[in-house]
Amino acid sequence: MITAVILAAGESRRMGRLKQVLSWGDRTVVEAAVDAALGAPEVDVVVAVLGHEAETVEAALESRTRPRMRIAINPDYPLGMLSSVKAGVKALGARVEAFLVTPADQPAIRSEDYSLVVEAYRRAQPPVDIVVPTFGGKGGHPTLFAGALRQEVLELPYSGQGLRDIVKRHESRVARVEMGERAVVEDLDTIEEYTRALESMHLDRARHGERTRS
Repeated sequence: MITAVILAAGESRRMGRLKQVLSWGDRTVVEAAVDAALGAPEVDVVVAVLGHEAETVEAALESRTRPRMRIAINPDYPLGMLSSVKAGVKALGARVEAFLVTPADQPAIRSEDYSLVVEAYRRAQPPVDIVVPTFGGKGGHPTLFAGALRQEVLELPYSGQGLRDIVKRHESRVARVEMGERAVVEDLDTIEEYTRALESMHLDRARHGERTRS
């Protein structure tokens, strides 16, 4: 089983408003992030980790039927992203083969990106435990971890660098896959970033529509 963990518990302090429920096309940012993972045939279950204003974010996610989505509540979200990672990992099924971690504020990530990362994991020779998608050499998301690493993730101290410490520790079993889209390294921390990303999304959809008509 492959599970995607979507981190949607943050307080959006730099944004100044709850970015999880900002508009993204015909849905919200958090919905776009969850639906990208659900749209990948390799992903069996999606766990959305909620915390700050959890009821508002959950209401957005429940606006459509998403049978393979599960909700995990992180009461420790003020401790930062690692607390949400741990909440998501705790919610994994016992037989998970691997899990992917993605912040909800990367709504431009596509289902195809998830598929490419999972395929890289399954085809790697020799086998790997971690797959990091990159763009321009910079690491991004969704990052994949073998299920065997779940306990190691749960034991990470809050004084460290979170999942980066796991990647460094297992460097010899890490695969990095260069992706064709910037979405894997771009998040939405400020209103300016959100506005630029929204404009880019509309342009991409317009171009896609033109190619479809032609």
